[in-house]
Order: sequence, then structure tokens, then C-alpha cells
Amino acid sequence: MLLSNVLDAEPSRVVSVPLTLHVADAAAVMKREAVGALVVCETWGRYRGMLSERNLAVAIAQHGRDLFRRRAGELMWANAPTAAPEDTVEAAVDRLLEKGVRHLPVLEHGKVLGVLSLDGLLRRLAGNAQSSAMNTRHLAA
Repeated sequence: MLLSNVLDAEPSRVVSVPLTLHVADAAAVMKREAVGALVVCETWGRYRGMLSERNLAVAIAQHGRDLFRRRAGELMWANAPTAAPEDTVEAAVDRLLEKGVRHLPVLEHGKVLGVLSLDGLLRRLAGNAQSSAMNTRHLAA
């Protein structure tokens, strides 16, 4: 199954913040929107990276109180893994597991189409496997 099919079936909500947003404000957005990661964009909306709970935890250890003077663009993961709509769910899961992250932005021409979670993709794979097994049993009967 392609990621474009996943996004069509279950549109994901993209919560984004500008590069210049202070970290405390970014954390408040995470809390308000109940998300574990934010898409960080340039002023005109072009994708630049991801800011996750993990980024914030590491930054607290590195910067202490100075953290709150920093901006999202300073702490984001600019080389965070991304995917394209034509990538498969299996390839996306492999990429997330390889990099040890839970959120995968799906990009097309620099525009974020959605952010998929590892949990959601694994549930989809498990559902597909279960459907496939049921179809096999039905054909064998």
C-alpha cells in the first residue's frame, strides 16, 4: 500500500510552526494540539524540519534554562527522515525504525501532505496482514 492511499483514507492533521517561534511557545503548541512532533516551516510554508518531544528533552539537558531563549529552527532536526506519497507503508516503517523516530512527514515538492506516525503505520500493516490471512482462509475453504 502506498502512503498516498493512507493519507487519502486517513487524512493527517499537520501542525506546523515557523522557524522563529520560541521553544516555549512550540512546546505550548504541542500540548494544545496533543501532538508529539511539529513540522517546522519557513515563513512561506516550505518544510525545513521536525521538532519532537525528543528534541526538547535533549535540549533541556544540553542548554538548561538557556533553552527558552532558543527558537524552533535551532532545535529542529533538519535531516529528519521524510517520505513521498509514492513510497510504500513497508518502506516508511523501515525508515522510521532505522532512524529511531516516530513521526514521518510525507512531502511532495517541499509541501507537507501529512505526518504519519509509526504506531499508525504499524496498525495499518497489521490490519493488512489480518485481511490477507482472512482472504487466504476464505480461498482455501
